[in-house]
Formats: sequence, structure tokens, C-alpha cells
Amino acid sequence: MELYKIMIVDDEEEVRKAIVKKMDWEGLGFEVVADAENGIDALEKAENLDLDVILTDIKMPFMDGLELGRVLQEKHSPIKLIVFSGFDEFEYAKEAIRLNVIEYVLKPVNAEELGQVLARVKGELDTMMAENRSLERLKKSYEEMLPMIRERFLTDFVRGLFEEGDVEGHLEELQIPGREKRFHLAAVARVGRPPEGNRTTREQEMLRISAGKFLEEQLLPEFVPVIWTYKTYLILIVSMDEEQEASVLLDILESACRKCQRIFGVSLTVGLGGTGEGYERIPESYREAFSALEYRAILGSGRAICYQDVDDSVSVPVCFGGEEAALLTKAATFGGGEEEKIRAAVETIVEKAEETDALARNEQLYMIGLLNTVTQIVEKYGLSMEQAVGHGGNYLELITAFQSAGELSGWLFDTCMNLSRAIEEKRAATTRNTVDEAREYIEKNYADPGLSVDRLCQELHLSPSYFSTIFKQETGSSYVNYLTEVRLAKAVELLQTTEDKTYLIASKVGYPEANYFSYVFKKRFGISPTKYRNR
Repeated sequence: MELYKIMIVDDEEEVRKAIVKKMDWEGLGFEVVADAENGIDALEKAENLDLDVILTDIKMPFMDGLELGRVLQEKHSPIKLIVFSGFDEFEYAKEAIRLNVIEYVLKPVNAEELGQVLARVKGELDTMMAENRSLERLKKSYEEMLPMIRERFLTDFVRGLFEEGDVEGHLEELQIPGREKRFHLAAVARVGRPPEGNRTTREQEMLRISAGKFLEEQLLPEFVPVIWTYKTYLILIVSMDEEQEASVLLDILESACRKCQRIFGVSLTVGLGGTGEGYERIPESYREAFSALEYRAILGSGRAICYQDVDDSVSVPVCFGGEEAALLTKAATFGGGEEEKIRAAVETIVEKAEETDALARNEQLYMIGLLNTVTQIVEKYGLSMEQAVGHGGNYLELITAFQSAGELSGWLFDTCMNLSRAIEEKRAATTRNTVDEAREYIEKNYADPGLSVDRLCQELHLSPSYFSTIFKQETGSSYVNYLTEVRLAKAVELLQTTEDKTYLIASKVGYPEANYFSYVFKKRFGISPTKYRNR
């Protein structure tokens, strides 16, 4: 069982050692991971420790136990606080109760009494952990989210964003119907606007859902349909026993389209992809279904259009669509070290271009769409077209530059890699600039005792958690340690170049309490400020 982490805080080292020695911490379910001399020392150490409990004395120099409790309360820290003090400190006890201190122990600390206190604290922690990890709660949350999880999986699945080996497990886990059937196809349906044309977005969505329910009723029980909405479309996966049943399916969908017009007063147009044995072909069937749906402008709405029945001689414009644009944007914003992911994304884009014969059928329209997406990425991250595509930044010559999918693939991979590296450099530069601003602000304001990380983040308009992460990445030090080093460096400079008294130097470098300044100085350099000056 994992032990709860505890820190012991007392200004007397002997007391800390005695408490550590007299208790069977592991037997009580705890692990002492640190000790501290006062509240300030405790806060600094707690910054890098995932603590569950702090056991602290009340009376200590620089920051007492109750002030420590107040700071933790202000930070909304989940750390539980146990305080101990003498019999003559009743006022402290009342304040401790006001601060919602979990337990209060009288000095001298008795091992049996402290053991009982820790047992109660452990019981509360166990209860809290049990509630957080409650399988029943997780199950309920999962069940509530299941429809959304299923739709997200199905959308990613038909778009070809899953490896083949991952699909079957997800289908079973999410209880997707139709797994017992051999043959499957994808279809895409579009619900037209009502005649009055003034339906709200919510009403349009409800209309799509109603049409989806209606389609499901029409297809059952002959077929097993899975239907969900994606953007402005209805997406269908239809499962069947025999491939020949696809003709029956087409008849049912044709009839459903006609009925939809009479019942809902809107046109329903369905594009069907090709049938395949097993689930592996569904992403391809999905792309075919969208291609079939494009013919509604030529063949008319309010009907079912089968991809295999469309006359290849009818020319439908081929363009660089929303899915390709999303995939390209994702590839370009991968980190520079994600070369394989970028290559896989490019291959998916080029494979779709090959399937639709985009370069041969309408190269210019396709390339304009592709380059428009590149331009949007360039503008969003403040880059230059030269960084992205080369050719002196003049991308117009690229519109007719590629005669084959292989040429397009090579150029697109290089472009995505260029964008990825440039974006990564931009992000790194932004991080460095932010940390440089922080260093400059610290340099100007180190003498202010109230210079906290929260105050600094307000000035920089950053969240403390994000700032703490990037600051440590760039400097190798936490904010508190960095500020302490700056202040002590300034103190050393003043000790060597002025005759100022120690208390005056302390105030000049951000320590209004001279004794605490001496404590921090000695902890860092091993000697007091006075001895440092006279050595």
C-alpha cells in the first residue's frame, strides 16, 4: 500500500529528530519525506513535494505554524495540517480551530497520543481516496460519457485515424452493434434546410437527430445501423450478413429519403460507399460515401446515391477539404522530433488525393486549397512563406508544379517539417522571452518583500503553474530558489562594498526580518553575514 507523505516542522532539531525516531511511521501508514525549521522553510520545501500532511509546531521564528496554515489555506492546498503546542497557548489553539486545522496535539508530544491522531488522519485520507477512486462513481461517469466517447471514436475511426489492430478492441469495449455481421459499409446523409429557412442552430441539430432516429427505424431489423451526427452530417455504419443485401439497403434508403420529405418537410440525401468484408474497409467506404454525396448537385437531392453506380464521366470538382486541412494543420504543428507522425499524416493526405485522382482531375483547385491551409498556418504563428515552402516565398508557381502523387508527397513532407521546426523555434523563443522578462522584473524588484510568484504572474499575465514549469525548464531552478540566489548575491555585493549594518542590508534585499535574513544567509554560505564580511 502506498504511504502518505508527511513533513515535520519545528525550530528545534532535537524535537524533530525525537518525533521521527519515536513513531512507527510505516506501521501507521505514513512516510516522513522532509523536515523544516520554520514555516517559510516548510513552504519552500513543500513546493517540490507532493505532501499529504504537515505536522507543525505553532511557535517558531520567521513564520509560525498558524501563519503556515493561513498560507496553505489561501493556496487552497489539500495538505492536512496537524499542529502541536504547549498548555499555555490556548489562544493559539482557538486560532488553529478557526483555520480548520485537522488535529491539535499538546506538548510534550506523546507517542501514543500522536499515533491515535495519525490513525484518525489516515482514516480521513483513506476515506477521501476511496471516494476519489470509487469504481461506482467512475462507472457512472463513464456511462454518462459513453455516448460522446462512442461518437468520438466512431468519427476518428471512419476518418482513418486508428491503427487496424486497435479497432476491434474499441468496438467491443464500446459495445458497438453489428460486430457479429460479416459485411459493412459507410454512408453519409445530409439533411436539407426547411423551406422557411429560419430554423435556429439548435433546431437544425434536433432535426438531424430526428432524421437519424427515423433512418434507424427504417433500417431495422433487416440491417444493423450505427448512426451519429458529425458537423452538419449524419454518418452511418451499416452491417449486414451478405454483400448482395446492399441493393436492398439502397431501396430502403431511397424510400426513407422520400418519406423524410413528407414527414419532416426537408430533403434527405444519402451517399453510400462500397461494401467490404470486415471493418478494415470502412474508412475507405466513408470517403467513397462523401464522394457519392458530392453528386447531389448534379443528380439532385432527396435520394440515395451509391458510389459504385455513379457515372465516372460526370465531373465533380475535387478540392482540398476540411479533413485534409485539419490533418495538415496537425502534422505541421507536431514537434520537430515527431518525424514519423508527420510522415504518416502526409501519406494519409496523399493517399486520399490519389483515391480521388485530385491532381489529374483538378490540380489547380486542389493545390489552391492546400496552399491556403499552409498560408493560414504561417499567418497564425507569424512565420514567412519562405520558411514554409521555399521558392522564395512565391507559392503561386506551386499550383501547377506537381505531376504525380510522389512529387506532392515529397514536397508536402518537407513543408510540414519546415513548419514544425519553425513553430517549435517560435515557441521556444517565446518561452525564453517570457523567462527573460521574469528575470528582468526580479532584478528590478528583488528588494520588495512581497515579490511572490503570484505577483510576478499577474504582471506577466500568466498562470502560476505554467510559469513555474517554463521557468524551471529555462533556469534549472524554482522561482523561490532563484529569487533567494538573486537576493543573496545582492547582499554579498553590499557586504563587500558598503559599511551598512546587517539589518539595513537585509531590508535592501527583500528581508524585513534581519534574523531570518541571517538564517537564510548562513544556510547558503555556512557563516553569518558579519563573519562573511570580516573573513
